[in-house]
Amino acid sequence: MSKLKKLAGDTIIYGVSTILGRLLNWLLMPFYIRTLDTSEFGGVVNIYSYIAVVLVLLTLGFETGYFRFAKEYKREVLLKNLGAVITVFSLLFVALVVLFQDSIAHVLGNEYLVAEYYVIGALIVAIDAITSIPFADLRIQNKTVRYASLKFISVLLNIGFNVFFLVICPYLLKEGYDFIELIFNPNNKLYYVFVSNLFSSVLISFFLIPQMLFVKAQFNVELIKKVLHYSSPIMVVGLFGMLIQNIDKILMPHLISENAMEALAIYGANYKIGILMALFIQSYRLAFEPFFFKEGKEKASKDLYARILKYFVIFGCIIFVSVLVFIDVVNILLVPEYYEGNVIIPFILMGQLFFGIYYSLSLWYKLTDRTHYGAVISGVGAVLVIVGNIVFVPLFGYVGAAISSLICFLIMTVLSYVLGQKYYPIHYPVLKVVLHIFVAIAVVYVSQLLGSDNLLFHYAIKGTIFVSYFAFLYIIERKELIKILS
Repeated sequence: MSKLKKLAGDTIIYGVSTILGRLLNWLLMPFYIRTLDTSEFGGVVNIYSYIAVVLVLLTLGFETGYFRFAKEYKREVLLKNLGAVITVFSLLFVALVVLFQDSIAHVLGNEYLVAEYYVIGALIVAIDAITSIPFADLRIQNKTVRYASLKFISVLLNIGFNVFFLVICPYLLKEGYDFIELIFNPNNKLYYVFVSNLFSSVLISFFLIPQMLFVKAQFNVELIKKVLHYSSPIMVVGLFGMLIQNIDKILMPHLISENAMEALAIYGANYKIGILMALFIQSYRLAFEPFFFKEGKEKASKDLYARILKYFVIFGCIIFVSVLVFIDVVNILLVPEYYEGNVIIPFILMGQLFFGIYYSLSLWYKLTDRTHYGAVISGVGAVLVIVGNIVFVPLFGYVGAAISSLICFLIMTVLSYVLGQKYYPIHYPVLKVVLHIFVAIAVVYVSQLLGSDNLLFHYAIKGTIFVSYFAFLYIIERKELIKILS
């Protein structure tokens, strides 16, 4: 149980920084929908979807490769070599975007998205890619506090710059301080969203890039080839995974004939409500990957992995129930014109939960060096979600995108489980996992039926349902919980 507690402890450390940072970053969503018009916020959603996809390409799967080869090579050697390769690719990418920015804007953009946005986006993603290996180095050294601090500071800087450009500068202009026009154009607020992110990324890079540049190590071509061979399927997996999570926001402006950017904005804002599930999954992933590489393939570890999956699902279901039972409270973050998008939130939350389950199951192909299977499964998922969006979005709007995402993650989870049982069998508590998911869905469904116009009575009903759900969890899991906590 001590190892389970260790994973839980690392998850909490990463989680606190991730949750605090992402929650603060999350507050940019209600901030943006109150300072930008709907179409401009749709532009934010669209551009950042491209950034997320390209970041996976530029990092080449080297973060996982770093953990995989950390026992065979000195960390200095890995840091120098892997960091150099990513830097070269990132700089080349920026150069290509600068050279072909007009063509890119013509193909991908619209009246709200111009060439300069793509150039700034390229600079942001390049810097984030270059600093990915120094961040991985902090994780492998268990420097969780430094890792967490830098991530948190980056978010604070981004928020600070956003507030300066979108609140302080317009206020100063209104008060007659015309010199602000030297650095701020009130007719192009969307530009400053990306500039703010760029400034924060540049400042954080000053703390990380020197440790990569000045480390004493020789270049090792054989090492780079070995890591590329291992990590390229991981990169493909990550690329497909990021496409699955972002292709809806990339394709939507091209699939909806009228008010596409407004629809994307509503979809993107409500998609953000699912951030609590994404935060949990992200903090879990940060802790779980180094953990299972250290644990390896031992029989005792298999039993541990099975318990970990069950508790992951339980906590994920708690988030699912919490958000949806109290959705009217969560809606405080939105403005009325965005409420209609609430319909997608159950699909997004459950889809993210299945994505987390899929990630937990994926240890089988990483530990057995069958990473190509991960690429195949993710490829199937990417095809499903792309086809689903092309078919369903024109018919059902953004609801079709949410449903496509859920179906995709569910099928990927089933495929990974079936193949994993063949190559690296683990006795997962499948029946209990399914039970927990169905009970969570049932609780949410009942909570939607039992509402009241009386506010006090309304929340009394919601609270009773919520407490009853926790009572169910305690009854089902009390024996093992007592063992863990003892």
